[in-house]
Amino acid sequence: MTWTPYALPAAPADPTNDSYQTHTTQHRSLVTPAGRIYRLFRAHPRRDSPSSGFPVLYLLDGNAVFEALTPALLHEVPGLLVIGVGYDTDQGFAVTDRWLDYTPPLGSDGPMPDPHRPERLAGGADRFLSNLIGPLRDVAEQGVPVDGTRRTLWGHSFGGLFVLYTLFTAPTTFQGYCPVSPSLWWGEDIMRTLEATAAVRPAPNAPVLTMMGDREVRSGQPPPETPGPAPATLAMIDRLRVRQDLCVTARVLEGMGHRAALFASLPHALAFATDTAQYRT
Repeated sequence: MTWTPYALPAAPADPTNDSYQTHTTQHRSLVTPAGRIYRLFRAHPRRDSPSSGFPVLYLLDGNAVFEALTPALLHEVPGLLVIGVGYDTDQGFAVTDRWLDYTPPLGSDGPMPDPHRPERLAGGADRFLSNLIGPLRDVAEQGVPVDGTRRTLWGHSFGGLFVLYTLFTAPTTFQGYCPVSPSLWWGEDIMRTLEATAAVRPAPNAPVLTMMGDREVRSGQPPPETPGPAPATLAMIDRLRVRQDLCVTARVLEGMGHRAALFASLPHALAFATDTAQYRT
């Protein structure tokens, strides 16, 4: 399987101006040794790479995100390599696949039925992380000069949960972390344990940009009497800000519900991944 052209769904502001197109967009499928099928998306800068290589932003739920990625957004970050990691589906979200991949292990016996949704398997984050920094990364960065000191990971909802899992269990696998609206209601005790026992990241400190809407409501739950950011996320941010190995920034996306926060976070995530150094102070 090879990379093939991928057309961004939204037209550029000036379709007659080729210079507005700052990236070449492609996609391809990949089968892991265990037989899992993923779909990779790539927005490759058209400009020459710096001597150190391009900074790179990895976006989970790649199918949905690349449906929302526009030439206008990419035009603002002409020197950023953008990688979407998705699944072999034409849907925006592969619900059962992401439920398995993005949730932390429930025990030592591997994935098992989710206590919240027994019809779905959960607890495969450790295996997915091995794939992400192994065969998926190898193929995603194939033939592209990449700055290995400037990789950033973004995820929304369960994807945000996985970003935190990676930060707590393997903090040097990426240099920047961008969890958006993380689903901390899932396995909250597990996540608190991982947070409390997380290894200290060696210098330089890891920049962390956490985003969330102020109108988010968990599916199936009544809206709160007073809308606002998720209290569990705000409490986690306060705890992480005390750590000396992290530089934590929080951004509340005003007027945004849970799904809307995904798309509203993208411009900020792209800028963050382009210049994480400014978030280390």
